[in-house]
Parts: sequence; C-alpha cells; structure tokens
Amino acid sequence: MRRSLAIVFAIGMAYFASCWKHSATMLAAGNEAGVLQADNAFQQGLKNKNAQAVAALLDRQFTWTNQAGTTLDKAQFLQNSAKGAVEGDPIYTDVKARDYGQLAIVTGATKHTAHSGTFFARIWVRRPAGWLLLTHQETAILPKPASNPQNRAAGNAAAQADCENPCRSLPYKPKTAEQAEVAKAYQAVETAVTSHDARTWAYHVADEFVGIGRQYTGTPDTKAARVGQIGIVSNRVVLPKMLWGEAYVFGNAAILIADHQPVGELPYHVIRVWVNRDGRWQLFHRQETTIQKSGRAYGN
Repeated sequence: MRRSLAIVFAIGMAYFASCWKHSATMLAAGNEAGVLQADNAFQQGLKNKNAQAVAALLDRQFTWTNQAGTTLDKAQFLQNSAKGAVEGDPIYTDVKARDYGQLAIVTGATKHTAHSGTFFARIWVRRPAGWLLLTHQETAILPKPASNPQNRAAGNAAAQADCENPCRSLPYKPKTAEQAEVAKAYQAVETAVTSHDARTWAYHVADEFVGIGRQYTGTPDTKAARVGQIGIVSNRVVLPKMLWGEAYVFGNAAILIADHQPVGELPYHVIRVWVNRDGRWQLFHRQETTIQKSGRAYGN
C-alpha cells in the first residue's frame, strides 16, 4: 500500500513540482498577495523536496487529491514529499487567488508536453501561524469533444428518482450550527437542480461561481450558463448519492468535501467552497475528480 501511494504521489509531484521552474501569471489584488506568497513557499518546498518546510505550511486536516482521484492525508503526503521526482516540462498558467477572510482559494492550470494538463485548486485557511494549506485538488483537462464538454451537476437517470440523498438526507452529521447551515444551503442547491428551479439555485450561488466537472475540457461552468441549463425542464436530472461528506467553516467562508457515486460509473471526489454573503451561504467553487481506484470503505 505504501509503495503504491509513493508511486501515485511521485507521479503527481513530478507533474506539480517542476512547474516551479517557470514563471506564472499570478493575478492578485489586496490581501491575495499574502496567500500567493504562502503558495509560492509551498511550491518551493516541494521543488526542494524539503518535507520540513512543506509540513510547516500544511493544516492538520490537509488532504491532497491528484488527477486520478487518489487522496492522501497529511501523514501520507509528508511521508512521500521527499521522494517527489522532477521530470518533464509542465508550466503554470492563469494562476489566480481570491481571499475570503479566513479562507482563500488559489486556482490555475498546468500544461505538459505529454498531455493536456490539469486544473488545480488549493484551499488555504488563515491560522494564528499564518496561511496553511487545507486541501489541494486536481482535475485532468481532457481533449475537447464535438459536444457535451463536461459533466454537469446531474447524475445518472437510472438512480433514485426522488433525490432522498442528497436533497433531503446526507451521510454527514454537522457538528456545529454553521456546518448545518452550509449543509442546508448545499441541499437547497441540489433540490433546485432536480426541480429545475433556476431562481432558487441562483439565490444560493455566488456571481463568481466556477464549476469544474469530471470531464473538464478547459471551459468551466459559470453561474449564467448553469442557470440556463437548470431551467430546461425537458432535461431529467437525477443526482448521484453522496457517499461521505465533511464540512469545515472558517469565518464567513466554508468548504464541503465529499465523495459521490453515480449509478454505473466510477465515484468522484468533489470540493464545494462557500462564502456567507448577503445573509446566506453562496457556492462559489465546485470541482470534481473521478476516483479511478478507491480503497475506501463507506458506511451505510
């Protein structure tokens, strides 16, 4: 198991760490400069295979999910961080940061001579010691097909039609009132999708919303595009069940991390990031990654 984790990690690290060789266009304004400085220090630690420097930048709840959907926790990640090989010639592009107070998100893409690259998101949280990395997720950028550029928020039509899970019940019990509010907002978003209620969906989604589906080809979902899709009542929408979930709240921002299982398909890992604005929780980033091989056992 450790050997396979090391191999998976090395592939991801080889692709990620060598990006440091190249300059990236980083778009930041105001407070974003601080999180980008921490992000750069993290990259430098990976490049130098400096596990101690990397460890100092990781939150205790840290997870790393690569483009194959393999997720490592903090201990697993640090066990392998000194083994990351540098090969190939990938580069960062379109790196951006958004600061939401106690939480910030850094997103961008990588390109590689051998394939189309990945889209990544890193969620940073502000602690007394400074910015710490909570989670990193990658989604492969696939070649563009003739149509249907990426999976929508819909699932397999053969699944449970009444959307008990996730619309009314979840395999997750919030520990705080704030976590319960985030879960309720998430369920409102999903219920709106299944009922083609574009107005309610938009109410719970921020204007800067970005959606990265499992079959991502480089064009993210936007709020306006999703409103148009949800309003098409002829499209039957049945959502994949949530297998597992956990919410974390940081001031006026939050993240819901989960795995879902579409009927007849591989499961996928997803992060949903929220901001509490105008008196309600609003979704501003959703990103999915197919889990190519899962050894995780889920409860009923």
